[in-house]
Amino acid sequence: MERGLIDADLGSGLFKKRIARSGAGKRGGYRVIVATRGDGPWFFLEGYAKSKQDQIDTATWDACRAVGQALTSKSIRELSDSIESNKLKEVNCDAQTQV
Repeated sequence: MERGLIDADLGSGLFKKRIARSGAGKRGGYRVIVATRGDGPWFFLEGYAKSKQDQIDTATWDACRAVGQALTSKSIRELSDSIESNKLKEVNCDAQTQV
């Protein structure tokens, strides 16, 4: 995603990415909503199976926008403190294809 491999720029620092499901491809796969600002960290906000849910409801969008803006406005020190106090969980997969 850092190389621009996103499916939709949703505005307000939110992005949608399609994730393929084994044996189903991207169409039958998953959708994730992430937030970032510039070259800062990426935050996973929401994920859903396309087969179970076609669209995200308005309340979920509003929550994603609010949480995304709150997270992307934090300093690195504030983010580190949140990770240390277990308010946030850092996921570092490097080049792994499965977690």
